[in-house]
Amino acid sequence: MNKSGIQVHSHCKQVKPYAHLDSLMTQKRLLKKLAIFCYFLMLFNTRSFAQIIYTNIPDATPNATYPLDLNNDNTVDFLIQFGLIDKVMCIPQNNNAYAGEFINGTYLPWALNASSNICDSLATWYDTNNPGTMAWGTTIGYWAGASNTYLSLKLIVGTNTYYGWARFDFQPSSTSFTIKDYAYESTPNACIQAGESSLGIAEESSNGIISIGPNPFSKSTTIKITGNPKNATLTLYNANGQLFKEIKNITRKEVSLSRDHLPSGIYFIQVTDENKSSGFLKLVITE
Repeated sequence: MNKSGIQVHSHCKQVKPYAHLDSLMTQKRLLKKLAIFCYFLMLFNTRSFAQIIYTNIPDATPNATYPLDLNNDNTVDFLIQFGLIDKVMCIPQNNNAYAGEFINGTYLPWALNASSNICDSLATWYDTNNPGTMAWGTTIGYWAGASNTYLSLKLIVGTNTYYGWARFDFQPSSTSFTIKDYAYESTPNACIQAGESSLGIAEESSNGIISIGPNPFSKSTTIKITGNPKNATLTLYNANGQLFKEIKNITRKEVSLSRDHLPSGIYFIQVTDENKSSGFLKLVITE
């Protein structure tokens, strides 16, 4: 009993000040984790049945012709060829085709950004009879000065049709090009996204803020950040949305990410800098 004559039970707990604020903060943290988990779940489900054959080659800068064998069956499917010193052509072989358009008497293959859909119904296709001018000088075509840009491809094998992509860099003068990698969806008539590989990995984020390589990796990989990062933060989540690693105060354009003791599996990486975000990129650690 206190001085005022009111009995106070010892088992009554004192109410913690601002307890409702703690509850709100807990709810916000839970909602954030749930949002990250749902995002990852959406990524898995979107392409869970994809059978993509991805080929990562040493960057090649030919001085004449590059024979592209999209499905690696020792048959050339496309010739990427210099027609003149500053003219690059895409020449399909064996009734294969590229996506593009016909303007002013010239066939022009499209130059696609990452994540663009490549399907039969979404493009006009030109085959062996209509070689395409990717770039001619600085004014003709869509490829002069292109960087990490994708050529959409249709592959005919027997009675089956497959869709794929090849990634290129072009000099602004069209006097040189570099092919970096390529892939195709091995399910007949199935669509593929530009830059999509066997694990759904885009080596560069769609907004170009970061690129990753190698990916997958077993010991370490390198994250390259465009521009001049001032106070960037790198975060690494597992497939359940749990934060596994965080690197703060990044000011370098390249960051080495070591595996350390992380188990093999699928992870998601994000870089933020001055309110700009790379979005989530899938990262794979192998044994």
